[in-house]
Amino acid sequence: MTSIATYTRKRKKGTGFIGVGAVDSKPDFTELEFSHVGLGGGVKKLEGYSRRGKKSKKGKKEEGGEEGGEGGEEGGGEAVVDKGVEKVTRTYRRKDAVGRKPVARRAFAAAVKGGCEALLKVVDDTVAGLAPLKFEPPVAFVYNPLEYARKPYEEYVRKYGGKKVEVLIVSTSPGPFGMTQTGVPFGDSVFVREFLHITSEIKIPGKTHPKRPIIGLNCPRREVSGQRLWGWAKARFGTASAFFERFWVYSYCPLLFVESSGKSRTPDKLTPTEGVSITNVCNEALRAVIGVTKPRVILGIGEYAGDRIKECAPSEVRVGHIIQPSPSNLKATKNWDKLIEGQLRALGVNV
Repeated sequence: MTSIATYTRKRKKGTGFIGVGAVDSKPDFTELEFSHVGLGGGVKKLEGYSRRGKKSKKGKKEEGGEEGGEGGEEGGGEAVVDKGVEKVTRTYRRKDAVGRKPVARRAFAAAVKGGCEALLKVVDDTVAGLAPLKFEPPVAFVYNPLEYARKPYEEYVRKYGGKKVEVLIVSTSPGPFGMTQTGVPFGDSVFVREFLHITSEIKIPGKTHPKRPIIGLNCPRREVSGQRLWGWAKARFGTASAFFERFWVYSYCPLLFVESSGKSRTPDKLTPTEGVSITNVCNEALRAVIGVTKPRVILGIGEYAGDRIKECAPSEVRVGHIIQPSPSNLKATKNWDKLIEGQLRALGVNV
């Protein structure tokens, strides 16, 4: 048994953004111990995607701000127009997302001073808190994407985070082909590149399970949960910026636990002692994220995340959980988007 060999890197101050394969052969393990996924190597940075907001037509609406921000044709919201000494407020809706009914929007995305830096400090504190933890067999490998995929996660935070939101969505832990590869919660590689427009490099870990290599943003295997979540966000809101005006997505436990067979092991399957050590660190991190985002509603994806939220949420915040988008959940195989929209409305979230 060995401990997680990790460290906390000093983060350079970055410029904030405005607005909103696997090998099938079974390895021969001779030692019942786990190895922490370290750093090394790299992935070629993908080309970015330019996004340009359209101006409003003169005479119909007043020109808005950045794409997905308060006002603007694509983002929706309220435009305030001066007429003499009287101000007239016009409320309008965003463009319809492919075949979907437009959603009336409210202003939840108020920027929090130092919000991005606060969310990134949560990352540093979480990495440092998880570093000394030890895990018993059958855990053989522990991956922490907040280390080797720190750059994409930081881009995710700076591009879309640091704001007050209506809804905080909390997942349990990374999937092997999602956040484990890209550093972004529910990080299906295609949606991370083409919908979230995140292209930062990751560091290829030096030691991984043969059946669970880290490829990064070019990972050819899709993350079904990520396809469902971000696919719903794209269909319902049109753009990532519009989605993040109301929502923030966070992973409760950033670690992926892998057994010697290559099978993933979720936090709820750890020993009681290991589980407590995880919740001590991750509960503190979740409380800090709640403090920055100040959501009206907090939703856990699955019961485990829902239970952790109940331990951390302020009494005035409404809490609940929505159905898992995982392919292992048979209820989610069809019409997952309709199911979760019904659950959201039941919790008072208008979508």
